[in-house]
Amino acid sequence: MRTTHLLAGAVAACFFATGAGAAVSDAAVERSGGQLQVTWTAAAGEPVDVFVADRPDAPVSAMTLVSDDDKDGRHALAAPEQRRLFVLLRGPDGADVRVAERLVPLEAVQNFRDVGGYRTADGRRVRWGLIYRSAELAGLSPSHAEVVQALGIRNVHDLRSNSERESAPTNWPGEAKPAIHAADYKMDFSGFAQAFAGGIDEAEARETFKAFYPQVLESHREQFRDLFQSLLKAEGPVLYHCSAGKDRTGVATALVLTALGVPRETVIADYELSNRYYRMDLSRAADASPEFRMFASLQPEVVKVFQGVEGEYLEAVFAEIDRRGGMAAYLEKELGVGPAEVARLKAAYLE
Repeated sequence: MRTTHLLAGAVAACFFATGAGAAVSDAAVERSGGQLQVTWTAAAGEPVDVFVADRPDAPVSAMTLVSDDDKDGRHALAAPEQRRLFVLLRGPDGADVRVAERLVPLEAVQNFRDVGGYRTADGRRVRWGLIYRSAELAGLSPSHAEVVQALGIRNVHDLRSNSERESAPTNWPGEAKPAIHAADYKMDFSGFAQAFAGGIDEAEARETFKAFYPQVLESHREQFRDLFQSLLKAEGPVLYHCSAGKDRTGVATALVLTALGVPRETVIADYELSNRYYRMDLSRAADASPEFRMFASLQPEVVKVFQGVEGEYLEAVFAEIDRRGGMAAYLEKELGVGPAEVARLKAAYLE
């Protein structure tokens, strides 16, 4: 058995998975200092075999064994710069746990992450490498081509307004370009403008954001419907994004994960990861969309509220959906995703 120890520094990405009754639980992958640290908990310190591969769906026979009978719950390996690694942990009970970096390693694009790996209420997990979320993609360049092309993304859903797309157009590198879906609209920030007019403090900013979130269910209904149609076609990996990859994208992710059966507390925990993976770049305010310039003019403590997320914002969305009869009714009535479609989604995206 070979095991390399690494003191964890600044964590760039992580994933937690708990397998009820399984020998391996609390698995995580973290990137730091050019290495990937794989950690897990095994029942009674039982030995675990660690395998790696370039594909999320690789069978064990096609994976590389990097540590066998590992009893200390950790293994470090070199982190490739231009590709992701997928890890499989096999405990003595023969049960496998797949785990990967949640954040895709793209320096010039914020909040680009895989929503795979989450456990559903019935004990299954969301497949890795099929559903991605991110902030705007204007920072993509030819240097990112290898890692981006390796994702195999077939459809990109751009949830941004006309002015946002014009000020920061998507720059997809490489020859194999995905289909990009976008809707023409002007974002309604009247509620924010009214709040800003007389000055706004942190508490008022939070209330303004909380009131804004349920409105996304109406303003982006057609975009969400289109996103689910792409997922239902199951043609390959799908990416959706807005400007920061946290608000409109956060609502979209909540709908997708909930449709797949992921518990609400897990959905909110994923949503709150944007506090870790996104920072508003005020240096580009002069060239940004009018919406962005409006936020950039605020006091730093208020900007901090708007660049982050809080669970109560997403809870406001869930409350509105519950008021309309619950998630199942909302998905079917508003997005055309009834029981048959939910079953198809689960068949395609759960393991």
